[in-house]
Amino acid sequence: MTFGQKLKKIRIEKNLTQKELADELHVTFQTVSKWESDTNEPDLGTLKSLSKILDCSMDQLLSEDETEGLEEKPVEEAETETPVMEEAHICERCHKPIPENELMEIKSSRLEKEPGSGRRNRYYSIPITLYYHKECHEQLKEEELQKRIAANQKKIKKAKKLSFGLGITAGLVALGISLGIFLGATNVNPAVGIIVSIIISYAIFADLYCIISGSYIGDIFVSVSGWSIKFPGLIFSWDLEGFVWLIAMKILFAILGFFIGVFVLALAIALSAAFASVSFPFVLMHNIRTDYDDAITETHHGSSHHRRGGRR
Repeated sequence: MTFGQKLKKIRIEKNLTQKELADELHVTFQTVSKWESDTNEPDLGTLKSLSKILDCSMDQLLSEDETEGLEEKPVEEAETETPVMEEAHICERCHKPIPENELMEIKSSRLEKEPGSGRRNRYYSIPITLYYHKECHEQLKEEELQKRIAANQKKIKKAKKLSFGLGITAGLVALGISLGIFLGATNVNPAVGIIVSIIISYAIFADLYCIISGSYIGDIFVSVSGWSIKFPGLIFSWDLEGFVWLIAMKILFAILGFFIGVFVLALAIALSAAFASVSFPFVLMHNIRTDYDDAITETHHGSSHHRRGGRR
């Protein structure tokens, strides 16, 4: 007995039509018909779903053993089924029958839990075909486009808010600290102190804006702030004095590493701020021209290497 004959027999025993079985599997009734006529065979994932729906083992479907009376039983019932070509596809959107001249077939897949996977919940993908009216499919595509446009506009607002909001906040903080230092703690001429404070504030604002909006300034900051010094290995004797010396050197290296890290961070801020002060007008014009496309990419990928608009 062939696979198709066994499938047909078990399906009829379960009181399922080809259309009902096809709907359970998210395939067409023509596909089920081809399986039962042994024109095609389902893949492994679909076989697993078949065995689950028909409440039988895969061995029952695939084994070549003959079974008594299998040839006669389904004949009369099978003849009473609706002819294959008379059944129509149902639209996934409006759930109405689809005329042949309006049919749109979309290949997709769905996840099915693997039987016996327990708490691990292993899944496998089953290829399926979805059917739509042409008009319904066009409406669906238009809705998806509108959703993408709305999501993109939301990302643009977020990029602008981050770039300007954090940049301005950091600039004002830097301005306040600078004014406090130059006017309160030093003997610098007030006019000079105010001018220098404004320059520092602008540089910090431009630096943060350029970094957040995904320009090359971020590369400079990351590159410089990543500089480090590798301390030499330590050789010590296995006694109390040697261990004390080792601990003391580790503490010393930790203190030196901290101050070196602070210095490198300050250097990275200073260098990137210097470049940002000059580049800010050009970065701003680029962002306005591209509608913050680069800034959106940076917000979601977190790296300048993912930039769609190229390096600036």
